[in-house]
Amino acid sequence: MEGKLPIRRKVLDKGWVQLEDLMGGDAAVIRGARICYQSVARSPEDDIRLIRRLMASEPKHNTVFEHAVFRFGVKCPLFVARQWMRHRIASYNERSLRYCIADREYYVPAGDPPEVEAYRQHMEASFDLYERLLQAGWRRERARGVLGMAVYTEFIWTVNAWSLMNWLYKRLDKHAQWEHRQYAKAVLEIYRQVMPVTAAAFEEFILKR
Repeated sequence: MEGKLPIRRKVLDKGWVQLEDLMGGDAAVIRGARICYQSVARSPEDDIRLIRRLMASEPKHNTVFEHAVFRFGVKCPLFVARQWMRHRIASYNERSLRYCIADREYYVPAGDPPEVEAYRQHMEASFDLYERLLQAGWRRERARGVLGMAVYTEFIWTVNAWSLMNWLYKRLDKHAQWEHRQYAKAVLEIYRQVMPVTAAAFEEFILKR
């Protein structure tokens, strides 16, 4: 693995994704595969060929890839987080606006047409009302109802490599929402860095790049 943790990539205007911890990497895939036959590689090239063969095979040998595990930290708009958490074979913990006060941070799409300024004014007005409700004694869990889906949230995402690749396959697709694709591209960059053999095989045989 190249580089020290955390590895962070900036995404959108105020967001980011960072790898905070990793268990196993490419070696975990090899360990998971070779225990089946009690086999030993004769050279590093044997391990590379094994990962490539596993990735290319049909039906997929997904369990061997599940032994590599990642923990990411993510800062993204709420609407991206809600899409992200539909991928259920993972563990999540999100910052709670029931217990925390929302920061005045929200995603603003690129460009500067009149509609973007109206969008910004609406978001600012929602935060003004949110803060007024808190000052009036409203509970945080109720006051948050006036905030929009563009507000930034933070969460922890713990996921194995197979489920990570499933998420990447779907969220890198051209039909996925543009903002979510930017996070997928950033995660793919990190994946290439920390699991280079598996990531390269994934791009060749699954993404077909």
